[in-house]
Amino acid sequence: MIYRSLATVCMAAFYITYIAKMLLLRKRGILTDKTIGKKDGKALISEIILKVIIIIVPLVETISLIMGRSYLPIMGKVIGVYFGITAVILLLFSLTDMKTAWNPGKEKRKLVTGGIYSFSRNPSFLAFDLLYIGIALMYCNVFTIVLSLFAAVFFHIRILDEERFLKEKYGGEYEEYKKRVSRYYGFGKIGFKQIICALYLLLVIWSLYYVVTLVCYAGIFLSWIWIWFLIGGFALVRFIMLKRDIDGVSKIKIPIPVRIIYYVLFSLSLAVFIFFECNIFISMNAVPKDDLEYVIVLGAGVNGETPSIPLVKRIDEGYDYMVKNPDTILIASGGKGFMEDISEAECIKRELVKKGLSEDRIILEDRSTSTIENLKYSLEIIGDPDAEVGIITNSFHEYRAGLIAEKAGFENASSVPAITLFPVGIHYMVREFFGIVRFLMD
Repeated sequence: MIYRSLATVCMAAFYITYIAKMLLLRKRGILTDKTIGKKDGKALISEIILKVIIIIVPLVETISLIMGRSYLPIMGKVIGVYFGITAVILLLFSLTDMKTAWNPGKEKRKLVTGGIYSFSRNPSFLAFDLLYIGIALMYCNVFTIVLSLFAAVFFHIRILDEERFLKEKYGGEYEEYKKRVSRYYGFGKIGFKQIICALYLLLVIWSLYYVVTLVCYAGIFLSWIWIWFLIGGFALVRFIMLKRDIDGVSKIKIPIPVRIIYYVLFSLSLAVFIFFECNIFISMNAVPKDDLEYVIVLGAGVNGETPSIPLVKRIDEGYDYMVKNPDTILIASGGKGFMEDISEAECIKRELVKKGLSEDRIILEDRSTSTIENLKYSLEIIGDPDAEVGIITNSFHEYRAGLIAEKAGFENASSVPAITLFPVGIHYMVREFFGIVRFLMD
């Protein structure tokens, strides 16, 4: 329901901005009935179709939002919100769009190439595309996808028509502009620097939006939230440096040896990050083995006597596994931490018993204060390093838990991943990388 509402808000904000823009341009004499009347038949038909799309698409999509069903998980919807907000911001920046302006009997207006137009030749059309993509993601169904694709194709055709018009009106000036700025986004000919520059800009935008998302879902005190400020700040600096280099205005000359050292270190760090994140992802999606001798539910935060959301997901997974595998024994692991009225192990046991699991199938390990202790003390209870054991923890934590299990002495440990809640799950996956590095360095 919340994403249906956000989709409607984004669409309403966008069209209010668009109408305000049209009224502003008409007030300044840029859009007049006479200028529209000068169009040839083909251009007039194109103009009519454009108006129909702009009016009909939001109406049909609104009906679709009310009546339809979304097929995307929550992360797809969150990204759709990002697209929708970006579309509104982009349209606001393009309010100075006068490059197609032509007043009858007056000299043609100056071609606008600065501001947002130094990044995109068609920011208004790009904004429409982003909006429709965002709507399709926020409330994904057949209607929104088909309408978004149709609108994107027609907008592209309109852009081609506009380019021919601008070439006629501005000649060489527009040709030079085309060489510097891409049709949708970019700086001239596509090259390695241009691609990397675009990726850094995307990372800046993502970091900004994602921090707001994390605060909305988990609060400002979420551990390691500062990492996204660091990532966004680094990406912004690199974007500015590359953009200035592409434009030929950079005055900072970095020595070649320094560049080589930077690129080597950055490439190695990125490769290591990707390697571990791939392993984290694989462990997140591991299929649990049936009929394990033991499963260990790793403890997590307890608020008084109430399990935290991550612990609830571990308990739920433990209960489901125990129901499906009646011969398995469960070890509830975790001591009593700060601001906890009972041990994490006791909390796990209570919640499982409430669900209907027999106490005879639950063993408490309530001394541990860390994951390594969870597994070390649990192995002491099991007494057999070769026993087939499943580790139940939130899926983003499974890979590191497996590494810790090996260190603790387990020979036959496997993953039984509990649900990771998104969109906060992406943050946990990134944070987990640093946890793995720290573990390996100890």
